[in-house]
Amino acid sequence: MTPKRKSAHLVMNRLAVVLKEERVSNKDLAEALGYEPATVSKWATNTIQPPLATFFRIALTINRDLKDFFISSKDIEGEEKKKLLKELAVIAEKGKRTGKKN
Repeated sequence: MTPKRKSAHLVMNRLAVVLKEERVSNKDLAEALGYEPATVSKWATNTIQPPLATFFRIALTINRDLKDFFISSKDIEGEEKKKLLKELAVIAEKGKRTGKKN
């Protein structure tokens, strides 16, 4: 089973789905965690990814299992897997610390 993906964003989390299932709004979650609603919206649309510790806080806050927030990597195979690995390599490269001084 290949996860459904938006054309513009790599879908790495299921936050929007879980929030909908729990009937929790972005605004409510933002207030509970001390974030701006716009930030939670970016997480839910996979525009940006929160740290794993934040997902854990969300899971504890809305009483869900941490694994509910992520797509299963076991379901990704073949060409889709190769494509995702390339996309993730680009993301990882952008996030590396180079140690260079400005």
